[in-house]
Amino acid sequence: MTQAEFKALLLETLFRPREAARGLIGFGLPQQVLWMALGLMSVLNAIVYSVSLRLAPPMDPSTPTLMPPAFHSPLLFTLFLLGALVITVYALFWVGGMLGGKATVQDVLVLICWLQVLRLILQVAVAVLVLALPTVAALVIFVSSVWGIYILTGFVDAAHRFDNMLKSFGVIILSIAAMAVGLSILLSLIGVAAMGGA
Repeated sequence: MTQAEFKALLLETLFRPREAARGLIGFGLPQQVLWMALGLMSVLNAIVYSVSLRLAPPMDPSTPTLMPPAFHSPLLFTLFLLGALVITVYALFWVGGMLGGKATVQDVLVLICWLQVLRLILQVAVAVLVLALPTVAALVIFVSSVWGIYILTGFVDAAHRFDNMLKSFGVIILSIAAMAVGLSILLSLIGVAAMGGA
């Protein structure tokens, strides 16, 4: 993919997510490659997150003590993020399928991988903004969170061939409920691992 094609796909994702999703699915990337890409993006996102914490630590010194141990260790955070993404892929696949969706695991996987690329770009931008313009950084985080829901809804709609954004949003809500159970189990397992390594 050339730089121009990357930029075009990025803009299409922001403003026409369903069309972008169809294009990504159309690449037909092998599932093995996509799982490797998801693992790589987990590592890169964890690195950027850890560096950003060290460059701009929380204003309140007591804040880190309230965070799960996984968020203090780059390795554990990487494992948590990867586990969370795997749960996300299967939650969107299964819930959508139960509601009549036609997505394959591969379809959902390529879209989640691409979203992680966007997340990495955003994290780098926010890390820079936090140092120079903290207020603007906070605004960017808020806007990107809302916009991210719109993009994810469009992606789910395209993957499951619903042609119904409201139904796709419902899939996301139900998936979040399913993910909450999976993530709670994952966090407890990582918490045990962190205690064992202490």
